[in-house]
Amino acid sequence: MIVEINLLEQKEKRNILPYIAVAFFALLLFIMAIVFHAQKTTLVNESSRLDEQILQVQREQENFAGTSEGGTEREQLKSSLHELKSTVVPTVPVVEGLVSLLPERGFFESFALTSASEVNVNVRFDTIQDVAKYTHTLLQQSFISDVELAGVETDVVDDTEDLYDYQPRYVASYYIVLEEGTLAAEGVSIQ
Repeated sequence: MIVEINLLEQKEKRNILPYIAVAFFALLLFIMAIVFHAQKTTLVNESSRLDEQILQVQREQENFAGTSEGGTEREQLKSSLHELKSTVVPTVPVVEGLVSLLPERGFFESFALTSASEVNVNVRFDTIQDVAKYTHTLLQQSFISDVELAGVETDVVDDTEDLYDYQPRYVASYYIVLEEGTLAAEGVSIQ
């Protein structure tokens, strides 16, 4: 049997783990640098876009300030305000006048002033005769130039209720045109 003796030193195997760790951290730093650079570029672009929008808004504000200094819009608003103040309708005397003409068991369901001289009114009555009397009374008033009975609706009464018990059973819708000259001069006077 032959024994083999090797007197030459064997080369030690190099430990590559530290090299791999350094390479990994270098790669990680490189990737982080690329990500940070991309985010910085995005933020710079967004900042410049916002600066442009700010400048555009400032230009629009300067244009708006330039046109409003001319006073045309201000003058229009002043004239509109003056027109509104001149078309004030004394609604309290109108409502009081219309309510005073109601029969004993009649009452307003709604009152709407649609323009300076036009009123829409819904009134509840017990009988259809009350509707006719109220319409006739309205036509005779000096502060009213026209009355139109738009419609009369009937409420259904249950058979179980007492038929002689007073309940408003009719809803009349009126379109009333007020006399502007009479309102402005003397207010509402009942005839």
